[in-house]
Amino acid sequence: MRTKKVIMNLMSNIMLQIVTAAINFILPRLFMTTYGSASNGLISSIKQFLSYLKIIEAGVGNASIAALYKPLSLRDKEQINGILSATNHFYRRSGIIFTMLVALLAIFYPLVVGDEVNPRTALYLVLILGISGMWEYFFIGKYLVLLTADQKSYVIFRIQVILVIASTILAITFITLGFSIVVVIAWSSVLLLLDIVFLRRYVKIKYCYFNISVKPDTQAIKAKWDALIHQIASLVVFNTPFILITVFLGLAEVSVFTVYNMVFNAVTLFVSAFSGAMLAAFGDILVKEDRDELHKYFQQFETVFYAAVAFCYTCTAILILPFMTIYTAGVEDVNYIRPWLAMLFVIVGVANTIRIPSNTLINAAGHFRETKNRAIIEAVINLVSSIIFVQFLGVEGVLIGGLCSYAYRTCDLILYTSKEILKNSALHTVKKITRNMILAFIAASPFAFFIELHITGAGTWLIAAICVSLWTITIVLLGNFFLEPKMMRAIWDHVKRTITNT
Repeated sequence: MRTKKVIMNLMSNIMLQIVTAAINFILPRLFMTTYGSASNGLISSIKQFLSYLKIIEAGVGNASIAALYKPLSLRDKEQINGILSATNHFYRRSGIIFTMLVALLAIFYPLVVGDEVNPRTALYLVLILGISGMWEYFFIGKYLVLLTADQKSYVIFRIQVILVIASTILAITFITLGFSIVVVIAWSSVLLLLDIVFLRRYVKIKYCYFNISVKPDTQAIKAKWDALIHQIASLVVFNTPFILITVFLGLAEVSVFTVYNMVFNAVTLFVSAFSGAMLAAFGDILVKEDRDELHKYFQQFETVFYAAVAFCYTCTAILILPFMTIYTAGVEDVNYIRPWLAMLFVIVGVANTIRIPSNTLINAAGHFRETKNRAIIEAVINLVSSIIFVQFLGVEGVLIGGLCSYAYRTCDLILYTSKEILKNSALHTVKKITRNMILAFIAASPFAFFIELHITGAGTWLIAAICVSLWTITIVLLGNFFLEPKMMRAIWDHVKRTITNT
């Protein structure tokens, strides 16, 4: 049953990431060509500032999910409702604070970017984009927590797929009809708020005992303050680039960073789908204290995950610059073709994603307090180094700053997980990473040294992408089967049994 849920979560998440990636390629292109690079940068910049404001969530979501694993496993309905009541209580309190912070941001943000865009446009967009955050705190947060902890994230993903597609169709229609960027964002954002209708009905049917009017069990989510430290650290690490580029380099450079980040974020989200599907499963295993099952699942998870990383980032490294040339054709207000920036994005992307399995296991185990100091160190390294390097190297400097923090934190996460949770040697993980890095280099070598891709348009790029993908996946799969045959056969047998029993 656990494996079936993992497969359902994985496939639904991958579907969402594919749809989101496709849409994220379409809309920014339309924004750049219709409204200019500054407007595209404006939207991305506002979203990152709003992400910073979400620290007032105070780690409630992650702490609540971790707290729900055990009562869901024991079917303790009273404790489940107590935790969800506390979750709803803290979310509503956070929502009030978030609303006030959005109002302040709407006042002061236009003063920062007023030289590049219409201040009134900036004001309206802050308010419109801030609504989704308010919506989560006041209405849907408790449902998201419950379904994620109960290994039913696939319900959330499927609802999001439908609404994102509908929202994008509406946005494209309004752009085509010549509406302003404010109108486009407003109506497409409103459509996304319909998720409350579907989530509330699903929970009402499947969880007939659901009741958040009971006494809140605030003690059960006491780890929320430690989870908050991690949340703040993550915001600094992953959102600092947009803030620093906005302040030091301007909205046009934000647009450049956003376009590259769009590609690599799609790759990261696709790879992360594996970890998202496994999070609740690991939580269930840890609650039951099944050590052998944990080792078996995690070893298989790492094997599949690092092979996926090798495949995705090899293809991206080969195809990114030809894609950028085609994607930004006709956009003349800023230079988007930057080989060094592309190379740094690949390196930073790999350094970031290889730590995801360890981070997933730490979140599933609820080790927020034990690792919060490490998260703080990473945030400090990232912020200080990024501020220094952006002064001299521009956008590339921000990435180098991120790489400095990843070099520390990725190694730390792997060592911590091996020592404190798995109780084994980190060499198992290091070997998998090294093996797939070698396979990635083998797959990329022909295109780096011998084969030159002659891409003249979207059609030839698509053909090249198919050829590169087939070549890379062949090298990665054959290499893993040859170097670790026992593990690969076990994974294959597991997948076959799951498909047969589904």
